[in-house]
Amino acid sequence: MKYIHLKSFFLLTLLLSSVACKKKLDDLYQNPDGYSKDMADKSGVSVIAGFFTSQLTQGFFLSGDYGSVYHQVRSGERTMANAIQVYNTTTEGAPYALKDVEHDWGTGGFNESVFNFVNTQWITPILWAQREYNNTPQAKRTNLDSLYITLLHVLKGYAYQRATDMYDKIPYIETGSAGGLDGIKAKYLGQSDIYPKIISDFKNAEAVLTTLTLSATEQASFNQQDIIFGGNILKWRKYINSLRLRCAMNVSEVLPALTTQVLTDLQGKPLLSDYNDVAGVADIAVIALNRICNELGITRAFRERGGDCHAGKKFLQDVMYCQPTMGSKVINGQTLSYFSGDNSATGLSNGTVDPRVAYIFAPDWSGRYLGVDTKWDGNKDPNSYLNQVLRGYYINDPILTDISKTTFNYGVNKSIQLDAASKADLSKRESFLLNALRSAVANGDDNDGNVGTANNLVAEYNVRPQFNFALKYPTIHAVETELSLAEAAVRGFGQLNGAARDHYKNAIILSCKYWYELNNSNQYSKTTLPAMPTTMDDSRINAKPAMEYNASVYAENAAQKFDAMSANQKVQAIFNQLQLHYNMLNFEVPYTAARRLIKYLGTNPASMYEIFKWKERMTYPSSVQASDPEGWSIISPSNNPDLPVWFTGRTTKWKNALE
Repeated sequence: MKYIHLKSFFLLTLLLSSVACKKKLDDLYQNPDGYSKDMADKSGVSVIAGFFTSQLTQGFFLSGDYGSVYHQVRSGERTMANAIQVYNTTTEGAPYALKDVEHDWGTGGFNESVFNFVNTQWITPILWAQREYNNTPQAKRTNLDSLYITLLHVLKGYAYQRATDMYDKIPYIETGSAGGLDGIKAKYLGQSDIYPKIISDFKNAEAVLTTLTLSATEQASFNQQDIIFGGNILKWRKYINSLRLRCAMNVSEVLPALTTQVLTDLQGKPLLSDYNDVAGVADIAVIALNRICNELGITRAFRERGGDCHAGKKFLQDVMYCQPTMGSKVINGQTLSYFSGDNSATGLSNGTVDPRVAYIFAPDWSGRYLGVDTKWDGNKDPNSYLNQVLRGYYINDPILTDISKTTFNYGVNKSIQLDAASKADLSKRESFLLNALRSAVANGDDNDGNVGTANNLVAEYNVRPQFNFALKYPTIHAVETELSLAEAAVRGFGQLNGAARDHYKNAIILSCKYWYELNNSNQYSKTTLPAMPTTMDDSRINAKPAMEYNASVYAENAAQKFDAMSANQKVQAIFNQLQLHYNMLNFEVPYTAARRLIKYLGTNPASMYEIFKWKERMTYPSSVQASDPEGWSIISPSNNPDLPVWFTGRTTKWKNALE
C-alpha cells in the first residue's frame, strides 16, 4: 500500500539531519513499501518520528492552505462576516435578494475541504505510525516511540474535532487502531459519540506527558522532530489541556455536566496562557520561499480576495470603541450628516480605544478608521452609515460650490468626473458624487480589487500582520482559552484561575500583544524573499504602529464595561472578542461558537449579512455516494445545510432577515 507522499520533504531533510545521505531519506520517506523499523534504526531515524513530523506539516492542518483559506474567505465570510465585502447597495454591488452560499461558485472547496483532509492527509500518517507501533514488540518500543504515538493521538483528536464540528458524522477510527491498513473500516460516528472519546483521549495523553522523562539524547532528537513546539513538553501539555477546554465548551449546550467535569479536571493544569502560545506552523516552515505569496500559502488567498478585506463596523465601532466624529451640512435644503473623522488619535493614547485598531486594521486613504456595515441600506436613507462614511470625503470640497470645478480627486491618482448634468447644476452634484463613491467601493474600483493600496475608501485589514510570512497559523491560541474560561465562569460551568472579568481582560491584553508583534515584527517588503505583492503601496507596507499602546489600561476599561453587562451580554461580548481575534485567520472557531451560542443567546452572535443564507453545517462531497454507498446511507439523511448539528442543542435552523 502506498502512503501519501510527504509534501514537506524539504523540511524533513532539514529536521532529520542525523541522516546524512539523501538516498537514505528517499528510501525511508518516499518509498513506503520499503518502510521497516530495522531500516529506520540503521539510519538513526525512527519511522514513527518521521510520521510525527510529517503529520505536523500536512496541508491546512496546523498551517494555512491557499485553496482552503481562499474558499473560507470567499464563502465563509459571506456566512460569518469576519471580513467585509460591500453588498449593501441596490444599483451597485448586489441586489437585496437572498443568496445561497451553499451552491455558490467554489462551494465545493468551502464545503468539502475539511472532510476530504480528515479522510486523507490528516489521518494517513497517524495510521502508518500506529501500525508501526502496533507491530513493534513492546520490549523494543523506545521512550520516543511512545511519546510520538501519544502526540499523534492528540493530533488525531484535533483533526476529528475540526471535522465533526463541520459535518457531525464522519468516518472515525478508534485510537490505537491502524484502520484500513489492517483491514478495519472506519465507522461513521457523530459528535455525541466522538466528543466524549477525544476528550478522554486528550486527558489520557496529558497524563502520559506529566510523568514523562527524556534523556538528553532523546530530548535533542525530539527538539529536531517537533516543529510546532520545539520539543517543549510543557507547551504540549498546555495545548492538550486547551483542546480539552475547547471541546468541553463546544458540547456545553448538550452535555453541561461533561463541561463542568472537564473544568474540574483542569484545576491546576497548565493551559495556553502567553501571547505567543499558539498552535500553528508558518508557511515559511513548509513552503519554498519563492512560492509563498504567488502560488501557495494563506497570503495568496488574502491577495486574491482583496474585496473581502474591508474592516467591519462591528469590530471597529461596536467592539473596539473607535467612534466616528459627526458633522452635518444643509445641501439643497436638506440636512445631511457625515463622518468627519474618528476618535482613534485620543482614544488610543488614553486607553478608551482598543489598541488593535492600529495593529489589525489600516485607515482609509484620508486616515479614518471607518469600516462598513453588513446591514442593508439600499441607498434609501440619505444618512445611512455608508453614506455618512463616503459623504465625509466631498461634503466640504469646493466641487459642491464652485461651478468651474468638475473633477473630484481622492487617494493617489484617483478621480471622479462629473456628468454633464452635474457640471451644469450644483444642486445635482451631491447626489452624483455619493452614488459614484458607493459604486466605487462596492465594485472595488477604489483599490482595484487589491489590499494594501493607498486609495481605499473605507478601512481595511492591515497588510503588515496579514502578510507577515512568519505568522504561525493560529489553529488555537491562548486568547481563545482565556475567553473559554470567561464564558465557563459566566454560565456557571466552573471557575478556573480567576473570575470571568479577569479572563476577559487578559484575553484582550494577550490579543493586543499578539497582533502588535505580528505587525511590528514584519520585516518583509517587495524585495525580500518571500516578497510582498507588487500591487501594494509602500506606504501601507511600511506603516508600523506609532507605538505599542497600553493594552492594560484599555483592557481594564473594557472589563469595567463587562462588569455592568447581563450574563447574555457578557457571552455576546466574549464571542465578539473571539471573532475579532481570529478574524480571517481562523473561520472555523468563531463559526462553531456562533452556532452553539444561538440557543443560549436566542439569536446569532455573528455580524451576519442579510442577503446570505445561514449555513448550519457543511455538506459532504457527492463522490461519497459512489465510493462508499454504505457510508452514504448513514450520512445522506443529515446532508442538509439547514439542519443544525448536534452540539447546538437545536433542531430548528437560525434564519436571517430574508429567510
